[in-house]
Amino acid sequence: MKIAVISLGCPKNLVDTEVMLGLLADEGYEFAADAGEADIVVVSTCSFISAAVVESRAVVDGCLELKDAGRVGHVIVAGCLPQRYADATWEMFPGVDAVVGCSDFERIAEVVREVAAGRRVYKVGTPRALYDERSPRVLGTPGHIAYVKIADGCANCCSYCTIPAIRGDLRSRTPESVVREVAALAKKGVREVNLIAQDTTAYGTDIASDITLPALLSALADTGVPWIRVLYTHPAHVTDELLRAMSELESVVPYLDMPIQHISDRILAAMGRRTDGERIRSLVRRTRDTIPGISIRSSVMVGFPGETDEEFGELLAFIRDGNVDHLGVFEYSPEPGTSAFSLSGRVQADTASARARVLVETMEELTEARGRSMLGDEVEVLVDSAGAVAEGRAVVARTAGQAWEMDGTVLVEADDSGPETGDFVLVRVTGVAGFDLTATLA
Repeated sequence: MKIAVISLGCPKNLVDTEVMLGLLADEGYEFAADAGEADIVVVSTCSFISAAVVESRAVVDGCLELKDAGRVGHVIVAGCLPQRYADATWEMFPGVDAVVGCSDFERIAEVVREVAAGRRVYKVGTPRALYDERSPRVLGTPGHIAYVKIADGCANCCSYCTIPAIRGDLRSRTPESVVREVAALAKKGVREVNLIAQDTTAYGTDIASDITLPALLSALADTGVPWIRVLYTHPAHVTDELLRAMSELESVVPYLDMPIQHISDRILAAMGRRTDGERIRSLVRRTRDTIPGISIRSSVMVGFPGETDEEFGELLAFIRDGNVDHLGVFEYSPEPGTSAFSLSGRVQADTASARARVLVETMEELTEARGRSMLGDEVEVLVDSAGAVAEGRAVVARTAGQAWEMDGTVLVEADDSGPETGDFVLVRVTGVAGFDLTATLA
């Protein structure tokens, strides 16, 4: 029996999918790269915002069309969408054979057996699942990169966010479990580990331990992974202790992913972000002072209910001043069940879209200017892909200031004797191409 597994959404969902793949592999199942070649298709869905729900529904509907055509035997809907919508998932997809929430992804092998036996299955419970270093995983990333989820769930309860309702309360793994997993990944050749959670800076605050994120980073320093990257931090929880740890630990790359969402005090308060504009500005200054050369990635939301032209202008000015090096821009999505859903002052969709475009264009201009300032510099990069092409090698790499599949890349000219995937090499920057850099081997 062949199984195809499709993962949608964020890296946190990808880790759950990787565990499902590991559990199925331990049962002896073979995997199909294409859904049309599988006996069973598992779609690991996302439902964080309406656009993610639309994408998930389109993918599941496509799989059901394959089932109707006789090319697929069974379809299983897993992950965040069924966790959010529970038994209403059956109404969305009358033809599916099983519904499995992110609460029960670790039971996927059992679900597959039942579905193969002709039974419909529903497993959506209270979200308590939390994998550990003993959980089998089949990496969905290139072999030299891995995500390590140090916690699941969230206690922040931002007014626009569905995550606490989907993923449940904060649940941190023990530091010993995280260290053992990262050490094992290092032995398998992983060169970069990305630490993830809904809020990595909340790590450890829910368990009887004095190990929070700074101490965890120190514990990971000797695992053998050259690059450790911290993603998904919350600006209200980034401490000077964390910044010092990042500056002192050689294996922690000078990179901080810190979604601020906005800079206006009123909007931040309405979002429930537990910080304000001046604290964010001060934090950015302290971060750059403590960790010279750091790259700061952030994400912001435009079109939040009541956002005025002046408040958007304040956000735009913050970005134009070069406070962040990489930026994700999102338009507010009104989600039923969140407290922001009932707020008045809805911003027109075309206004929100126009504001988003301005921010993206501004960030591209800033990124190109930053790239031009690096012309001629020699920098270390990690090679992500070194495939052969007719004229030589197409080498795609990243600096420490570029997270995989989030920021730009470095396109390196090399011949057949050039570097291999997973190598660290020194390159000289020769040009800028949008969000990417071009380079030659130094």
